[in-house]
Amino acid sequence: MNILLINKFHYAKGGAERYYLDISRLLREAGHQVGHLSMAHPRNVPATEADAFVEEVDYHKSMGGLGKLKAASRVLYNRESVRRVRELVRARRPHVAHHQNIYHQISLSVVRELARCDVPMVMTLHDYKPVCPAYLLMVGGEICERCRKGRFYHAAMNTCILNSRPASILGSLEAYLHTLWGTYDQIALYLCPSRFLVDKVGEMSQRPIKLRHLPNFLPTDDFKPVYEGDPVVVYAGRLSREKGLPTLIEAARRQNVGRGWKLRILGEGPLRAELEAKVTEWGLEDGIRFEGFCSGEDLKEVIQSASVVVVPSEWYENQPYAILEAFALGKPVIGSSIGGIPELVRADRTGWTFPPGDADGLGMAMREALDHPEQTREMGREARRLVEKDHNPALHMERLLNIYEEVSS
Repeated sequence: MNILLINKFHYAKGGAERYYLDISRLLREAGHQVGHLSMAHPRNVPATEADAFVEEVDYHKSMGGLGKLKAASRVLYNRESVRRVRELVRARRPHVAHHQNIYHQISLSVVRELARCDVPMVMTLHDYKPVCPAYLLMVGGEICERCRKGRFYHAAMNTCILNSRPASILGSLEAYLHTLWGTYDQIALYLCPSRFLVDKVGEMSQRPIKLRHLPNFLPTDDFKPVYEGDPVVVYAGRLSREKGLPTLIEAARRQNVGRGWKLRILGEGPLRAELEAKVTEWGLEDGIRFEGFCSGEDLKEVIQSASVVVVPSEWYENQPYAILEAFALGKPVIGSSIGGIPELVRADRTGWTFPPGDADGLGMAMREALDHPEQTREMGREARRLVEKDHNPALHMERLLNIYEEVSS
């Protein structure tokens, strides 16, 4: 088949990009033709003649009045993206287009252009953007579902996007316009890594859209499981409030971190300084270490040497790669019972769950994992088996190609 993959970043920036690049590699290895539409950037992976790129747009950088106006207009309609996708369709005639994270920088305008060109489309949902202008269904550190059934004005009223009134107004306007234009209706099928996302987007959508569960995959051959581990708990991810870091620090304090066990926190984010100050205030420096961003083989080695991984999120997580990677490395996970996390972290099988924001519940789970190493090791083996069975590349490719055939026939 000839497939066009579209995502605004063409390098490994986050989970959406990881999936986009991994799928591209698997499709090519299977003999399919693959083209990409993305943004130009110095960190982009090598391109081919089948790829096209538009000018980079960074909404986090400060811009003058005209720059802001130009950037805002691109959110609603990106002329360059439309021109590029039209050129790709004429040159390559793809059988199907597969969207990932295209909002704002590439813009939903490419969906309308592909529909005009009669190219069938699917989209993998990595967040809740079709029903939430701010992506996360969260505002002010709390779960928010006010925009359900198309009430997008709440995003502007609550300043949900970048803590900016103009950005939030623009996000609301974007949602209303694409609802009016029927943009989301032109995508044949939405692929959801978690069943939770299927249910939540379905119940919040103003119009019925076709959603299907398709779990993420992991090339387990790249992950060597190590079932033994030191009395160490690892958190790896963004240091932001929705990830539940304050709850994790409090839970570690209540369980006397530093006395027989340690907590290693890997990652960067806006909450780091606040968290480090709290650890210093409580005198927990010997037990809690902030080690900054870590990836690749270095991250694998840290997880392999630990007993358990913790994912204490307080927002509707979809299907975190942090959990799949921990499982592939032979480690069970302590995860909050929110979003898609409980679909992977199955109590007494692949880990422990606790109510989001419950420091006592989290602390008790960490203590259980550390005090019963044989049970923890057996859970790690079960976690590895789950990834091998349900999240392997071959199974995912079979399902995805069947979907491509379905929508393009």
